[in-house]
Amino acid sequence: MRYLVTGGQMKQVDRHTIENIGIPSLVLMERAALAVTEEVMKHGQKTDRIWVLCGNGNNGADGVAVARMLHLKGYTVSAFLAAGREKGSSEYLTQVSIANHTGVNLADVSDLIPGTCDILVDALFGVGLDREIFGRYREILETVLRCGPKFTVALDIPSGIHSDTGQIMGIALKADVTVTFGYEKLGTMLYPGKDYGGKVLVADIGFPGESLERLKT
Repeated sequence: MRYLVTGGQMKQVDRHTIENIGIPSLVLMERAALAVTEEVMKHGQKTDRIWVLCGNGNNGADGVAVARMLHLKGYTVSAFLAAGREKGSSEYLTQVSIANHTGVNLADVSDLIPGTCDILVDALFGVGLDREIFGRYREILETVLRCGPKFTVALDIPSGIHSDTGQIMGIALKADVTVTFGYEKLGTMLYPGKDYGGKVLVADIGFPGESLERLKT
């Protein structure tokens, strides 16, 4: 059966799975990153220049893990850290440390060069985005749009799309494929978000049915 969830509902599922079921967040994260990595490998060659745009929340942590997996498989990949290496969720800091120890090219977004990206992995914002994008992050997205990647894979939901309403929060990246985790989000079913998600693939990363059932009570 197909389920659609809001961002808030997905957070509840995630929290219950981690806190009550006992599946560690990093385990879910590794499975999510593996699903995205496998999708990127379907569309890219090892000689393609792959950018992974990472925020400093758990969506960004997923992205750093994707960059590491691609790097270890011999792909030409750079992880661009929008908020640097020092501040972020505990999972993000862990993934940055692992990536650093495994030789991943961790770059600053100031190093983004238009015309040098073949495949973009969008891990900047996840389902928690609830306000219009201004300032530095808008500039980052504008720069990425000017870079014109040939193919874009979004993690969970395209950055800039509201996970509940599908509205564009000032600016958004358009994906060819969105790999969403556990359950599809309403934002990729409602316009204009539906136009931005591309082909939406739902990856099973280990959320037990009990976590979803709790939303119905």
